Amino acid sequence: MMSRTGSFGCRFGANAATGALKLAARRKIIDRGAILGHRHFRRWLGEMIMAALHRDDVFIAGGQPTITYVQRQDEHIENGFARAVATPNHIVSLSGPTKTGKTVLCKKILGERQYVWIDGGQISSGKDLWEKIAHELNLPSETTYMEAIQGGGTISAQVPLIVTASGSLLKTDTTSTKQSVNSMADALKRLISEKIFLVIDDFHYLTGEVRTEIVRNIKGAVFNGLKLILLSVTHRTFDVIKAENELTGRFTSVVLPHWNQMDLEKIAIQGFEALKVECSKTTLELLASEAQESPFLMQKFCWELCFDLGIETAHGMLGKHKIPKTYDFKPMFIRLAEDSGLPIYQRLKAGPQSRKVREKRPLHTGKSVDIYEAILLALAKTGPKPQIDYDDFRTIISELLSDKVPQKHEITSALKHLSLISRSTTSMAIDWDEENRTINLADPYLRFYLRWQVREEA
Repeated sequence: MMSRTGSFGCRFGANAATGALKLAARRKIIDRGAILGHRHFRRWLGEMIMAALHRDDVFIAGGQPTITYVQRQDEHIENGFARAVATPNHIVSLSGPTKTGKTVLCKKILGERQYVWIDGGQISSGKDLWEKIAHELNLPSETTYMEAIQGGGTISAQVPLIVTASGSLLKTDTTSTKQSVNSMADALKRLISEKIFLVIDDFHYLTGEVRTEIVRNIKGAVFNGLKLILLSVTHRTFDVIKAENELTGRFTSVVLPHWNQMDLEKIAIQGFEALKVECSKTTLELLASEAQESPFLMQKFCWELCFDLGIETAHGMLGKHKIPKTYDFKPMFIRLAEDSGLPIYQRLKAGPQSRKVREKRPLHTGKSVDIYEAILLALAKTGPKPQIDYDDFRTIISELLSDKVPQKHEITSALKHLSLISRSTTSMAIDWDEENRTINLADPYLRFYLRWQVREEA
């Protein structure tokens, strides 16, 4: 049970109260100085604020959680990343599985420092990157020069001329000339001079050529003080070094480990504590085991559970909300799987555009599928696992099909196409790593969909 003096201990109650205070201070409901007051007063005030908290303030999937933010102290993650960010003249790589809190951690550590946030999925060239940065910094794309003609001479300025250099007021004829601004040079100058961090999210989405171009453009700026943070999936941590070997020694890598069962459970414990929800250990373990190592999914499960049970706040509760022992989680899992994973699954199942009708391959179940659906069924049959060895995968796909088992080159060709399709979406759902001969299912939403919507067909 989750009482403040129960088996989970009072520590989680204190964490939830502190989180409520921080949320209130951030929203300017109370003065920041209030959270520095007497320990008992802080606890009391935090609990008063908690009583008015809505489930939307507690369980936040895809946003910046406060009440349910879990500091994974055992991994020393926050300290390690904070140290890397503070290190001068270094590129910082923050990598980890998709939707495991890289953005949340990065923004928490950056705090109120200035930063420009760029989505790597929207970058198609180096020029594209610098134009987006210049736009974020509100830098002009071009400058107009006014030229005033006076008695055979000219005087130029970036503003219209109304006086001569000596101060005389004269009637002049003017012409204007437009000149493009070097967005990269101007952006770097501004970022360095004002100590603005440049954060490129989903750096792995950039093609190898674009990564190389960008890294070569910024390596001198890093030496001059540019603060650069790159966010990527775990198996793409060292893409920046591959793009430019000279950055070895100026590169710090922080890798977020997969979320373990205990840390995922803490999300529910702290959130349910704030909303006065009594939850069994069995329920906590079930939710955490189905979350695909993703805090996003864990937040979503808890919010959906509160919604289904009509739990909005803890206000006016003398006792606690209770989760019925008869509550059936399966319909919730199936519904959420379809909501979150169906669009990307349909894109992958369709495969690349082709003028030819793809060959159908018979399953042992009697159904016939093409090679792309067969691959997705085989991935689902693995669990699905976040990473699958190629040889193990070939064995599984051979067991699924009763005939017409694809050759090695057919499987690897299809995996390459699925990787390309994934890069064109908002999530790198499937990534075929040819160098290491592994298939990476980086997107927990796709894994969750394969588990609850596809695996039974395999």
